Amino acid sequence: MFFQVIGVFLLALLEIWLAIPAGLIWGLDPALVILLVCGGTLSGVGVILLLSEKIRAGSNRWLDKNRTGDAALSLSALFAQIIISLQERLRSGRLYKVWLKYGIIGLGLLSPVLTSAPIAAFLGVMLNAGRLKLFVWIAIGVAVWTTGLTLAMHFGLILLGI
Repeated sequence: MFFQVIGVFLLALLEIWLAIPAGLIWGLDPALVILLVCGGTLSGVGVILLLSEKIRAGSNRWLDKNRTGDAALSLSALFAQIIISLQERLRSGRLYKVWLKYGIIGLGLLSPVLTSAPIAAFLGVMLNAGRLKLFVWIAIGVAVWTTGLTLAMHFGLILLGI
């Protein structure tokens, strides 16, 4: 059982869609699966948010390096231009204020099912979201979605007789 617990926790660092079915198939209690998945996912989010200043500084250096250069259309230069355009649009007036007021909530609540919570934390860091507010909303989203998905999968497995 020890390796299943560690496995679910580590899978939750990547994606809840992997960790929940693995925990249930390995025979872990659904309440334990919920706790492990929430803990694993929020551990990954916490690491990203603790390193947010280094991530932001590194991404700014990368963008500065790829912003200036020859006209060759490399994938990294194209990605840099997309990020620059997104940042400029988000930081221009009213849209940026709307993002700060409502964007973190939407990002936090939908991230567990749309991308993953660590990717959402990285995106929030790139958009200069407040770390505590971002963590709180991602934690709420992870708790709600993990509980709902775990219970749905648990009862689905019971109905299937697995």
